[in-house]
Amino acid sequence: MGIIYDRVMYGSETVKDPLYFNENSYGKLHIKESCTGCGNCIEECLVNAISKEKGNITIDSKKCIYCGNCIDACELGALENSHNYKMADIEEAGDKLKEKIYKKFKRSLVLRSVDSGSCNACMLELSAMSNNYYSLSRFGIDFAASPRHSDGIVVTGPVTINMKEALIKTYNAVPDPKIVIAAGACAHDGGVFKESYGTINLLSEILPVDLTIPGCPPSPQAMIYGMLKLLDRV
Repeated sequence: MGIIYDRVMYGSETVKDPLYFNENSYGKLHIKESCTGCGNCIEECLVNAISKEKGNITIDSKKCIYCGNCIDACELGALENSHNYKMADIEEAGDKLKEKIYKKFKRSLVLRSVDSGSCNACMLELSAMSNNYYSLSRFGIDFAASPRHSDGIVVTGPVTINMKEALIKTYNAVPDPKIVIAAGACAHDGGVFKESYGTINLLSEILPVDLTIPGCPPSPQAMIYGMLKLLDRV
């Protein structure tokens, strides 16, 4: 009864367009023309996401944890946060997947989340997608408890040695054809835990990744955008 009363009192709590530009969200880092390539940002990067190629600074958005250390270290202010959360990338496996099964997933998508060793930040944002504000289910995307009832899996956190077997078993339990989504920098290449004892750096070395959603953690907006992009809805 309390839920019904809240709806009558406050009306709909669901945001009409979850993909609105959010100036409070972090996004892809932008390198200005004033950059001299001094390399201070490279020294400050915790996850080796910044490199120098042919005298120019480049940033790997998938590896970046968006801590802001590089921005603070740049004396010229040549780095800035674009607030553009639309950073999800469809991998080569995802392109092949779309060619084969686009019609199958066009109307709905059911996913099983797998925490392979995260700090739980990505899982919290993943859960937030299903709350009243973002209401992921209105797009035909939902989560299931069993991989056998799912179209794919969403992996969060670095793959720990102890979770590798469980992850593979969960993936194998999903009926073919299936989707693999790497949510967050840790799922991509280990993030801040890369090269540490007990973790496997690259998820793509274990499973064929179809979609990578950068961030530490990625916002609900970023994850919704990535999933809709994979389904050709944005």
